[in-house]
Amino acid sequence: MTTRTRKGKPARPPIVLVFGEDDHDRECIKILLEGLRPDLARRVKKLRQPLVLIKNAKPSDVPDRAQTIAGVVDAEREAGPVACVFAHEDCDEVEPAHEAVARKIEEALKVAGCEAHAVAPAWEMEAWWFLWPEAVKAANPSWRAPDDHVGKNVGMLVNAKEELARRVVPPKTKPGRGGFIGYRESDAPRIAAKVVELGLLHQTRATSRSYDRFVRSAATCKG
Repeated sequence: MTTRTRKGKPARPPIVLVFGEDDHDRECIKILLEGLRPDLARRVKKLRQPLVLIKNAKPSDVPDRAQTIAGVVDAEREAGPVACVFAHEDCDEVEPAHEAVARKIEEALKVAGCEAHAVAPAWEMEAWWFLWPEAVKAANPSWRAPDDHVGKNVGMLVNAKEELARRVVPPKTKPGRGGFIGYRESDAPRIAAKVVELGLLHQTRATSRSYDRFVRSAATCKG
């Protein structure tokens, strides 16, 4: 027998909520999550507001920000079950700083009554793309594969976004000339999709503890 809500409509399956700094980040998390957990496909919902922004908040501001997020989650639960929550905010520091950022986000949300998994890439999500240089090039064949950090800990890269933008430029090519278009934040979801398409989620060519943390979080989401 089909389970129904109080209004008589079929109950929706449990969904996963993703909060994050911007839609490119949220879309990347959605793509990677569904790749790691195919059982969650079509059940990941991105939420534009509120932003997380707990990392560098004044201690006095954290409870209100966490409560705002918890309130949105509670409202979603009124419509149907929520399997788990992911809250993204870039670390903007190298490892192991991502652990302190993640704990701050998770603890603040827990106090507000919302269990969540923090996603805090070190330095920022662009560092993760160095884990899969082949996927980056596949996302844009005119780029050079950014294989400069193969075998290294990419969680130690400072200003990862700028580093990636430099490394995808082929030799003797100047960005903006000859029709070459370099990396932009809007390219990130396409890279994430290539990582999944090529089956590379568990085949990294470098290391990132913040990515490993995300993989563990995905595995523990009770869908």
